[in-house]
Amino acid sequence: MNSYNKSLNFAEIDISEAQEQSGSLQEMIIPERKDQPVQGSSLSVQELTRERRFVKQAKEWEQREGEPSLYLPFMSYWPTFEQMDEDQQSWYFYWRSELRQGRYPFTDLSYIFVYLYELIQGVGWKEPEQGYNLLMELWGAYQAMYPKLNNYIAEWVCDFVLLHKLNLPLMDIVMRSSIAKSGELYDLELKRILENEPSKLRLEHILTFSDYDLQRSKFYISGGRALMENYMPKVVALVDSYMRKTTGKNLIDTFYKGNGKTIERYLFRNAVYDAELYGRTLPLRIFQLRKCPPLRYYITQLIRCTENKLRELQHFKGRLRGISLMKETQMLIERFLEKEYIEAIKSTSPVISIDPERLATLQKDSEEVRSMLTVEDELVVEDVAQDMESEAEEVLEQEQVDEQDDPSYTDSDQEIVWNTSGLDEDWLLFVGQLRQAHLEALYALQETSGRLNDIAEKYGTMPALLLDEINELAMETIGDLVVEGDSIAEDYIDYFALLGRNGRGGVE
Repeated sequence: MNSYNKSLNFAEIDISEAQEQSGSLQEMIIPERKDQPVQGSSLSVQELTRERRFVKQAKEWEQREGEPSLYLPFMSYWPTFEQMDEDQQSWYFYWRSELRQGRYPFTDLSYIFVYLYELIQGVGWKEPEQGYNLLMELWGAYQAMYPKLNNYIAEWVCDFVLLHKLNLPLMDIVMRSSIAKSGELYDLELKRILENEPSKLRLEHILTFSDYDLQRSKFYISGGRALMENYMPKVVALVDSYMRKTTGKNLIDTFYKGNGKTIERYLFRNAVYDAELYGRTLPLRIFQLRKCPPLRYYITQLIRCTENKLRELQHFKGRLRGISLMKETQMLIERFLEKEYIEAIKSTSPVISIDPERLATLQKDSEEVRSMLTVEDELVVEDVAQDMESEAEEVLEQEQVDEQDDPSYTDSDQEIVWNTSGLDEDWLLFVGQLRQAHLEALYALQETSGRLNDIAEKYGTMPALLLDEINELAMETIGDLVVEGDSIAEDYIDYFALLGRNGRGGVE
């Protein structure tokens, strides 16, 4: 296959009035680097790559203090010290000295990126924890001024934590980046939380496992959202604890039978980064739990059961039908919610009196729940374990039967995949960031099937937004637009011929 390379021509920008027109600087986006650092070679000073020259200079000037200096605008893609004149360097080192004293004066985005490049490559700190804190402090100080920082710093901070093996949770960081929360970092964090502390899950995390659109429920829209946000994580944690005590397995072990897959994550993408320091990629073991049909089915049932009980407690008309859970699990959830709900009312409304008979009933129910969570009889444990295993297997088998026998199941419902063999690194990066919605949209354009509106509706978006997202990812990786109007750009038609359904159409 021929390689198609499109050069980017940038217009000259007059930034003499950048301080007054800082809005344009705030929107600056850094394209993907095309040149890769040379690894494993002994180079003379004159032959050092741009990245290695930057690190060498940064380490030489690590202790340099800046005198009070006049602010001067600075705007550059992949900025380094070499691109600054003497006055701009004077401002940078004065500004950096202020940062080290906990003060954060106004400055341009390019100066901020230079400081970020220093931090991710070990300049300005002794211990990794200190480097992490400096990254987070810088982010907190300038994120309101430069919202575009979110995507870059979120990815780089996560790389920093994983690379230096810091024992720090990443979900809050991942959720601050639209790119990070759609990729492997989100899967990594979902598994960690669900496995170790499921009560830390938020409703928005749990809904990524659900085949039921809770956000369109009348109960949710009519005021039930706060209740679901409060109780749903507790229910998941409760059921997970119940499984551990009765079967010795958690939710993941019970329903997920895969071994995950190892991927190579590119470190500090889009940064001026010398791969000689820590390597170009970092291996990660990823478990795509959100794509596990038995686990999705089970959590969907937990959500529906929880909503039904909250509807009852709120005296909301109507109930959801077709909930399929073991009797013991459903009773556990309902008794727990009733107890929690009554206690919440008592704490907020102390004047409310409770019928003594009703209270006695609740106490009895609480004892039943407690006994269910402390099951010790081996026969009961074995029976429940077998029931759990059988339920998981039946769900998986039913998913396969439904897919084969359902007359409404067509090729359009199958997953779109891309044969990436033979693609260069830029295109591999582009393909790696595409979601299934993007792949289906591109496949529809390639086939000229006219299904773009249906695909957009399926994923709850608009055709124009889908195409804009694709082009934005393309600009950040291959440096060009791949969709023109409502069709694939002529220069790239050969690339998209490698799209296919589940192994057909040239796809392995």
